[in-house]
Amino acid sequence: MAQKKKRKWDSIRRKWADDVEMGEERRAEIARCLLRPVGKNPYFLFRGTDCIAINDLAELHDRIDMFMEDEAEWVASWIEYLGDTETADKIRATPNEFKIIICARYQELRRL
Repeated sequence: MAQKKKRKWDSIRRKWADDVEMGEERRAEIARCLLRPVGKNPYFLFRGTDCIAINDLAELHDRIDMFMEDEAEWVASWIEYLGDTETADKIRATPNEFKIIICARYQELRRL
């Protein structure tokens, strides 16, 4: 009887380990999409007569103070275009906190 329980727990552990591994793989995929996008167009930030091309999440993080709150929806759309729907959804849900969300996501993904 103890062996049955052990097998049950082994399958639960395997499933949990698979879920954790899948989550890590997904985060690594998102990190690649955001930190080194291939074949994706930059986000163009227009300030007066200047046009600044933001090519990846690192550049967005470095220039986050240049963005206004009313640009949150555009930033969310660009982040989604790069492949991160989770972050885009968070920004759309709380656009007044989009700078905090971007900085937190950058810190999370750059460690991968």
